[in-house]
Amino acid sequence: MRSTAYGTKGPGKTGYDVLDDFRQAFIVMRNEITKYARGKKLIIFAALTALILAVVTAALTIWGDGLGDNSNNLSYLYIMIMSLLVLVAITLFASTALVSEFEERTALILFTKPIRKWSIFLGKFLASLIVTVGFVLIYYAVVIILCLIGPGYVDGAIFVSLGLSVCYTFGCAGIGFLISSVMKKSSTSSILTFFTLALLLNMVLSVIMIAAHIEDPWFVLTYAANDILYVLDPMQTAHAARAAAVMIVWGVASALVSYFLFRKRDF
Repeated sequence: MRSTAYGTKGPGKTGYDVLDDFRQAFIVMRNEITKYARGKKLIIFAALTALILAVVTAALTIWGDGLGDNSNNLSYLYIMIMSLLVLVAITLFASTALVSEFEERTALILFTKPIRKWSIFLGKFLASLIVTVGFVLIYYAVVIILCLIGPGYVDGAIFVSLGLSVCYTFGCAGIGFLISSVMKKSSTSSILTFFTLALLLNMVLSVIMIAAHIEDPWFVLTYAANDILYVLDPMQTAHAARAAAVMIVWGVASALVSYFLFRKRDF
C-alpha cells in the first residue's frame, strides 16, 4: 500500500504549492548534507583525498623534480586520479541516497505533512552533488595552490579540466541515482554503482570499439571523461565542449529515468 505521508497533488490541482515543494526539497538537502557531515563516509573520503594529495606530492619530491616548472605537467599528475575520486564519491554519497529512503524513511520523520517524492528526489540529488562537487573544488584548489608554489603560474587549461570534472560528477550522480532507485539494499546499490562506473561502462566501451569498429565512441560517459586529462596534455586532442555535453546528457537522462522509477516505488 502506498504511504499516505506522501502527497499526490500536482500542478493545477487544489493545494499545490511549488514553492512549498522547493522548501521541502531544501530541507531534505540540508538534512542529507548534515547526515553526511556527521557520518563516517565524509571523514573517510576526506582522508582518502588528503592521502592521495600527500602521496603524489611525496612521490614528486622523492623521485621527481619536486613541483617542477610546468603547470600543465604538474596538474596532469594530480588530476589523473580525478575520475577515480569522483567514482568513489558517487559510490559513497549518491548510490545509497534513494534506496536509504526505503530503508530508513527519513523524509517521513522530517515532515509532519505530506511531501511529494520529487521533493525528496531533488533534495537528495542536490545534496550528493553538492558534497561531491565540493570535494572536487577543494582538490583543484589545492592543485592550483601547488602550481603557484612550484611552477609559479596556473595554466587556464586546469579550469577547463575543473569544469569537465564537475560535468562528470553530474553524469555519474545520475547513474548512481538510477541504480539506487531500483535497489532494495544500500550495500547492493553501492557495489553495483562502483562496478558500473569502474568496469561495466568500460567493458561496453571496448565492445563498441571492437564490434562496431568505432574508434571514437565519444558518446560513452567514461570515454568523454578522458578529456578531463586531455585538456592538460598538448599532445592529446581534446573536445571539451562535446565531452561536457555528453556528460550532462548522461546525467539528465539517467536522473529523469531514476526519478520516474523512484516515483513508482511504494514505501
